[in-house]
Amino acid sequence: MRAALVFFLLLAASGAAVAAESCDPCRLPDGGSYRVQVPPGWDGHARLPMLMFLHGYTGKATEVLADPAVAEPAAALGFLLVAPNGLDGAWAHQGSPHQERDDRTFLRSVVGDVKRRWPVDARLVVLGGFSDGASMVWDMACFAPLGFAAFLPFSGGFWERMPTACTAPVNLRHVHGTADEMVPLAGRPIRENWRQADIERGFGIWRETDRCTAPPERHTLSSGLQCDVWSCRTRRTLELCLHPGGHEMTARWLESGLRWARSVAGR
Repeated sequence: MRAALVFFLLLAASGAAVAAESCDPCRLPDGGSYRVQVPPGWDGHARLPMLMFLHGYTGKATEVLADPAVAEPAAALGFLLVAPNGLDGAWAHQGSPHQERDDRTFLRSVVGDVKRRWPVDARLVVLGGFSDGASMVWDMACFAPLGFAAFLPFSGGFWERMPTACTAPVNLRHVHGTADEMVPLAGRPIRENWRQADIERGFGIWRETDRCTAPPERHTLSSGLQCDVWSCRTRRTLELCLHPGGHEMTARWLESGLRWARSVAGR
């Protein structure tokens, strides 16, 4: 009887693994969905660091998995790449015109579902995003940061009205182009009722939350980014990294960010 029970448990575990790897897309009970890309060479058992990356406005999960600027660095560094689908291609961060879904709850549900299906290394769960997805990263980092080791937003930040305070200190590296006209560093109005907020003003909120009292150090990264780096009293790190380009991101910047996330995880 004991042998039969062991066989049943092994069979159930095997079936769960096959079901997890074959969900395409993976669906949540509330109707939301996401897609996953496992790093090449994974043995099916080792714990995986996880990168959840949020697409820009009108984007979708399949585009994230097909984008070499995201998929290649995730694969090269052995990250499980998770790409949720925004509702109708948008994210419901604070200030967004799109508030049809509670995306903070949705994204936390995605993380929970991924952990149920795959052996995720809970010490290294990273949230990244581009443009509108980056604004959702700022929102999550401010209002629902627990469980994430680091945040990697590209070309998107808070929208007005900005929060007056965030809930907990975080590790966050923000990358932005000084010539970005889609999401300017100084912010801009969106039609009549909405406004992207000033990125440097937003960083003032992060510095206060992380208790960063000393002036930043200026670093030039091998990826070409010029970064102001705050080492904070909460043992968290904030980085504001600029490049002379526009509304864009590259694989080199994301790879550099993932390596940085590894270095700050667990502090």
